[in-house]
Amino acid sequence: MKLSIGRIHEIASDISKKKWEALKQRRAPVRMFEAYPNVLCVFQTFNKSHLIRLVLNPFIKQGFKNIILFADGCLDNTLTKAVSILRGKDHMVIAANNVHEIKNYRFAITSEAGKNCEFALLMQDDDLYPVDFGWLDYGLEMMKRDPKLVVIGYRGGYDFTSMSFPSNTFKTDTFYQSGEEIGLTGSWTAKNTKIFTSGPNQFNFGYCQTVYRAPHLIRVKEFLELTKFDPLFEPFQDDDTNYCLELWSKGYRVGLVAGAAIHRDVGIGGMRLSNVLSLDKRPEHAARNYGYLYSQYGEMVNSGALELMVKKANEGIVRKFLYL
Repeated sequence: MKLSIGRIHEIASDISKKKWEALKQRRAPVRMFEAYPNVLCVFQTFNKSHLIRLVLNPFIKQGFKNIILFADGCLDNTLTKAVSILRGKDHMVIAANNVHEIKNYRFAITSEAGKNCEFALLMQDDDLYPVDFGWLDYGLEMMKRDPKLVVIGYRGGYDFTSMSFPSNTFKTDTFYQSGEEIGLTGSWTAKNTKIFTSGPNQFNFGYCQTVYRAPHLIRVKEFLELTKFDPLFEPFQDDDTNYCLELWSKGYRVGLVAGAAIHRDVGIGGMRLSNVLSLDKRPEHAARNYGYLYSQYGEMVNSGALELMVKKANEGIVRKFLYL
């Protein structure tokens, strides 16, 4: 039976009244979130309803003011669970249609929230963070001491030793690690960045060519002026390497903080579950992305110019500032 617009209006109004009454009954007291007002926290998550509370709890307990979470292509109840956790006035939960991290991170830092913050902290959904945010305080202090430091990584970093045009078998070439050396057979070699600490939450810092996510702490204004989350690299892969190398090429710097007690790779990530990316398997666009890196930065790497820039930056560190 066809309903008139008038009848649809009545039904909709009655349902809205019932929902409003239910909402009033369970409304919790308003809590103020004011911590780290100059930092935007950005989370990228996929089907992690079973972990999302553990991921977010330290940030909620600390009272972080600015949080954006992307539920990207989720088929579970990550979205609704995140909404129930992120209750601050400046907390946002955004449902995205499986667009992956590059587009989401770009959306976040170019939003009003991003532009109103001096820093952005870029995170994913399989890291569990400590309640003590000394690791973030340390990174912010390093940023303060070096105005040309635009990106800090907390996971790991490496320095390229050679780059060549992507091989014809790039999709299935084997990623290898032998001691400090890492590389992709036939395309590039690098050395892992080693920064020694005396234990968890005993932090140390060093400059390196590139750091990989996550987390990444970025200086928003300078990042947007000097580089970007380049759409060329979408949907994923190597965009973090691109912006690190671009910053060095323009006279700015990238660094690594060691010692943060972050539990990493908790559960199985979406890339591993989908079997899209592994030591000897990568998607078609990965060769395109690496080819772009080689065309832009291959000469800077192979000439030794980039290595010299990083070496000079590390030699200029006042060591007493590293153990705050």
